[in-house]
Amino acid sequence: MNLPQIAQLFRWQHPLAGEAHALLRAVYDPATGQAVAVVSELADNPDDRGITFDFSCVAEAVLPLLRAKLSPQLSSVLWIAHFGDFSYHYVAGPESFTAVSLDVTGNGYTDDYAGDRELTTDEVTRLFGGHPLAPVPEVLAGLDPLT
Repeated sequence: MNLPQIAQLFRWQHPLAGEAHALLRAVYDPATGQAVAVVSELADNPDDRGITFDFSCVAEAVLPLLRAKLSPQLSSVLWIAHFGDFSYHYVAGPESFTAVSLDVTGNGYTDDYAGDRELTTDEVTRLFGGHPLAPVPEVLAGLDPLT
């Protein structure tokens, strides 16, 4: 199944340390109105500005991109934090995917880590319509750098 997808670098304001950036890959299913957004932590993002400190800030920065590039009728998003050897110079190991459970409030999102759960690579592949995610270095090589 070919669903609308995007891949791009994006910036957001880390609540403690200032400007940060990450890789976004997302897919949208028009039949359900749901998007799946995978946010990959990148090694060149400063260590004090990681995506897990306050994922709600990441989601609030990404949501307008999803609406603009995938659908303004977006009804829900499954948020996934993604880590691997592309994330940190000092950590080797397999990729990991965590479904981040965010609560929607009148002021945006909140994240209390309750309900977060690990996903397998196969589960993420199914969420992307049966298409495995390309390796992060390959995706980054095909994108324009942030300026």
